[in-house]
Amino acid sequence: MSYLSLYRKWRPRNFEDIVGQDNIIKTLRNAIKLERIAHAYLFCGPRGTGKTSTAKVLAKALNCNDSLNTNPCGECEICHKIHNNSSVDIIEIDAASNRGIDEIRNLREKVKFSPTEGRYKVYIIDEAHMLTKEAFNALLKTLEEPPEYVIFILATTEPYALLPTILSRCQKFDFGRLSTQDIVERLNFICQQENIELSTEAAMLIARSAEGGMRDAISTLDQLISYSESKIELSDVNEVLGLVEQEVLFEMGKIILNKEVDKGLKLINRILNEGKDLQQFVNSLINYLRSLLVQSECQELTELIEYPAAGKEKMKLQAEKFSVRRLMKIINILIELKSELKQNEQPRILLEMGVIKLINSEVESYSESILERINKLEKEITNLKSIQDISDKEGSYNSQVKLKEKQETEVETKASSENQKSQPKEESTSALNIKENWPKVLAHIREHEIRTHAMLKEGKVAAVQDRQIIIEFDKSKSFHKTNVEQKSEIIEKSIKEVLGVKKKVKAVFSGNNNYENKAEQSGKETDRNPKEVKEFKQKESKEQAEKGVEDHSLVKDVLEVFGGEIIKVGK
Repeated sequence: MSYLSLYRKWRPRNFEDIVGQDNIIKTLRNAIKLERIAHAYLFCGPRGTGKTSTAKVLAKALNCNDSLNTNPCGECEICHKIHNNSSVDIIEIDAASNRGIDEIRNLREKVKFSPTEGRYKVYIIDEAHMLTKEAFNALLKTLEEPPEYVIFILATTEPYALLPTILSRCQKFDFGRLSTQDIVERLNFICQQENIELSTEAAMLIARSAEGGMRDAISTLDQLISYSESKIELSDVNEVLGLVEQEVLFEMGKIILNKEVDKGLKLINRILNEGKDLQQFVNSLINYLRSLLVQSECQELTELIEYPAAGKEKMKLQAEKFSVRRLMKIINILIELKSELKQNEQPRILLEMGVIKLINSEVESYSESILERINKLEKEITNLKSIQDISDKEGSYNSQVKLKEKQETEVETKASSENQKSQPKEESTSALNIKENWPKVLAHIREHEIRTHAMLKEGKVAAVQDRQIIIEFDKSKSFHKTNVEQKSEIIEKSIKEVLGVKKKVKAVFSGNNNYENKAEQSGKETDRNPKEVKEFKQKESKEQAEKGVEDHSLVKDVLEVFGGEIIKVGK
């Protein structure tokens, strides 16, 4: 008899042989037991996870002569024929090579014939996503209402490529990747049957390299038996698969920690000279650093680290020396490098550049942080300049408003003097009188605007000028000052109603201007030289802007980092 590959020889013969898909197997066995057999199934999932094997076992169970058992007996003639691919009632179709409408039309014609050996005729369509749109449309009606003795099982690795009309006609089962432990147990079982000695470390590495696919793991085992005969060690797996040993990965981790670029490049040269696959090396390094990250962040979940116990202790010590942020950055660099290696014609140069970048990743992170802070500072300075420009424009606008107010006041004063002859004399509006009667203003505001009263009472009347009342706030009361400015019209209206005078309200911080001295001076603000007033305000704005920049937290950070000083703040 000719040689039979291990994955074919040890293909599951019944439901109990199928590994890692317990929920799917339980559902199918219950469906057989309760006679709730669907007319169409969709098995989807990664390659090598048991889709086609489960389809064949289901076909056996549906046609097995032992009808009282939900598990195929494996002994009857029908079970033997299905296992050996010789049953005329079990039709396997490879959609990758039979994807056209003509093949589906042929299938529709054969569906009409009853099964000749068992109770059901089962069509297993592998790689179903490869069927053309026209072929799917031709299959729709048959798939939806097949004869009662026909069952369709579609298997695919890309369920999203199937038409929604196909998906809605099938019972869908998702096959997940197998765990490392499931694969190891199956490999050990096969080795026992084949009289092969397989070390625990070797079994673990084979399982990890299979990435959840049982068929890939068994194929690798088959290759290793040919290489090392009856005993398989960890070094054999590394040699056959072109993998680097864990010691090399640990050494690379140490090189990255110590920032030893020369040793890193020597290690790359050694790996190349040994004929190792660079893609495999990068992939192994990603998995190793991922394990360090898990060790650092989830110390209680050591089962997530798929390395021998002896290696885990060394990994734990190394993980303590890495910061989580740096590990994450290194892993991201390696993932990008892995993608670039697939398309680059100079993999050695690309890998050497990548290793240098890994080693200098911490320095780069610090530089990026400084640059980020500088960029943020530049934006803040730009905002300060914009505020200064707006302030200058507002100053020009306020000058025009003040001129208009002066004209209105003169008209009102003239009208008031004419009315005084025929009306009782109004209450005095001197600064002293307004300060004395200010509680009355507050009480009036409280009756109409409680919130405004709460904000206004935190300030005090600092000065009274011809056209305005200066309300002074402590610098810690910026919130109250802002609210008073927003509600100035309401306050001015209350002043008019209580004191009988029209005054503007201006909120200021204490210590900014000596309004008391200004009010007491015989020369009023309106009588001062306009040029002097303008120069005074410009000087005041500039001093405030400079002070604002010096006090800014980002400016302080830059001065601290670079050891600088502010020479001049300009627009």
